[in-house]
Amino acid sequence: MTDLTETPTPAVSVLIVAWQSGDHLARCLDALDRQSWRDFEAIVVDNASSDGAVERLVPRPWLRVDRADRNLGFAVANNRAAAQARGRYLVTLNPDAFAEPGWLAALVAAAERHPQAGSVGSVQLLDADPTAFDGVGDPLHAVGAAWRGGRLRPAHPVSESEVFGVCAAAALYRREAFEAVGGFCERFFCFYEDVDLGMRLRLAGWTAIVTPDAVVRHVGSASAPSSFVLRYATRNRVWAFLRGMPGPVLVAGVLPAALILAAGALADTVTGRGIARWCALREALAGLTQTLAERRAIQDTRRVTPWEFARALTWSPFTYLRRGIDLRPLADLPTRLEEPPENTPRVVAVVVSYQPDEALDRVLDAGLAQADRVVLVENGSAPDIQERLATRAADSGGRLTLIANPSNVGLATAQNQGLAAALADGADWILLQDDDSVPGDSMVATMIETWRGLPDRRRVGLLTPRLTDPEGTLRARLLTARGRFDLARTPLLPGTIARNGLFAIASGSLIRARVLEVVGRMDDRFFIDYVDVEFSLRLRRAGFEIVGVGDATLHHRLGEVKTARLLGRTKTLSTHEAWRRRTIHRNRVRVWRRHGTVSLGWLAFDVTAALYDVWKAIAYENDKAAKLKAIVRGFLEGWRD
Repeated sequence: MTDLTETPTPAVSVLIVAWQSGDHLARCLDALDRQSWRDFEAIVVDNASSDGAVERLVPRPWLRVDRADRNLGFAVANNRAAAQARGRYLVTLNPDAFAEPGWLAALVAAAERHPQAGSVGSVQLLDADPTAFDGVGDPLHAVGAAWRGGRLRPAHPVSESEVFGVCAAAALYRREAFEAVGGFCERFFCFYEDVDLGMRLRLAGWTAIVTPDAVVRHVGSASAPSSFVLRYATRNRVWAFLRGMPGPVLVAGVLPAALILAAGALADTVTGRGIARWCALREALAGLTQTLAERRAIQDTRRVTPWEFARALTWSPFTYLRRGIDLRPLADLPTRLEEPPENTPRVVAVVVSYQPDEALDRVLDAGLAQADRVVLVENGSAPDIQERLATRAADSGGRLTLIANPSNVGLATAQNQGLAAALADGADWILLQDDDSVPGDSMVATMIETWRGLPDRRRVGLLTPRLTDPEGTLRARLLTARGRFDLARTPLLPGTIARNGLFAIASGSLIRARVLEVVGRMDDRFFIDYVDVEFSLRLRRAGFEIVGVGDATLHHRLGEVKTARLLGRTKTLSTHEAWRRRTIHRNRVRVWRRHGTVSLGWLAFDVTAALYDVWKAIAYENDKAAKLKAIVRGFLEGWRD
């Protein structure tokens, strides 16, 4: 559609292979047109479609269309597009994958952070239900089976991590790596061609990563019948396994791989799909001579040891059976992020309010005094409250921004709204606050000054102040751990700095803004409770440190406080109603399952805390039956998730 031979060379070439794509193709290109990263071209190779989708496309200055005279298949058509591409990054995109506006920018940023990565994958969500994953990376099991990690499971934030390979439905490939290994294997036609490419990139010494801000919504198999998928996926799985597995790994996996394929074929015979499966296996064996010749050429140029290759594989049978996600932390991730400026960093405070009392004005006053801008996310409070806050925002000279939600969307979602606004405003640091969290004098400046003085400050992702409350129930301590097994309740006193924090309460947390690009945002599904715990453990898993600053204070109230007597003893308790008990225990189980191995010491501590909460409801509180029922429901929901 456009001759780009006279235009400057773009950084990115987006390669789209279309065949009977219908309205998906135009929607895919519309999403590309909304990208914040503009230095790209797009090449659509149409595989002799007859549905008129290409003819209906709107001309765009960055778009070229190449019409093939027959259906070349995904592998050949992508190689054909890559041969015409001019960018240093080749980005494959299915026509039924619809990119969020920051997708290309996130892929490029990740590629430049990790020059050893030959490919960068996306977080793929189901287009029909974006609360579920379509896939996060392509794990490859030692038996040769690959899958989209976590497909159909509830979506949640992930950190920038290493994966075995990436799904070519929405992936970036470094051009030098792609060309060095020969691109996609054209014998594969479609399916497993990205797995095979990922294996060859691994053998050549490249790694693969996924990055959280590269998000697409994917329809998936929109134009391929199931028998078609079964044939090519089965045949190509065998070819990829035989071509790519180093000798010792092949020997270890060949027998279980053959048994699994035979069992699948027998099961398909019972269900009436056996013909396609058996034909695929026969076709795979018919090409065995050529496959083994290709294997020799691939293995002769291998640059990694069999052990290094094997370490990148998935070995757990449970992950395989569950089609789970297999993400590996990047040990040097903190060192690859740009530091905030030392002088005059931009600080944006994010305050979430719901039916606030007069304390909110003190919170906003302190935020405006210590931050460059305050974003107030109002979570569906009474109309008179929202009107008053709108008036205050209008009178702030642009320093107070109000996001007024018509209903309560939950703490996590509201925080994410505020984080998005802060990032768009160019924040270097983001301060999180509740509507009853009143920063002490110079709290923000004290935490930033403490950060400046740390010799290893690049590792620091979050700073937290010393908490105080009017009732005196909050003890100035920070849970810390140097390894996976230890746990300490480190006193956070004036003049002290607590290192190796496990988690920080959200109120008063000062987050390095760039960290959010690689660890993701808050988990919307949590609504409230354990949002900060989950984020903190994800931060730690990614290699960042939480630091407590004793000279910085935050006046905060944690839940409802009551006194109770048992056996003549009076006890001051922090307590919650039944519905909160349900969310607390549901979310804590989610965190156990997701991050429990980050700190086994913390896991034991939190399991003990859960048991104590049950005892507290029995021994000290009213509405015992309702609260115990809520706790049980929460536990069950967390385990079923």
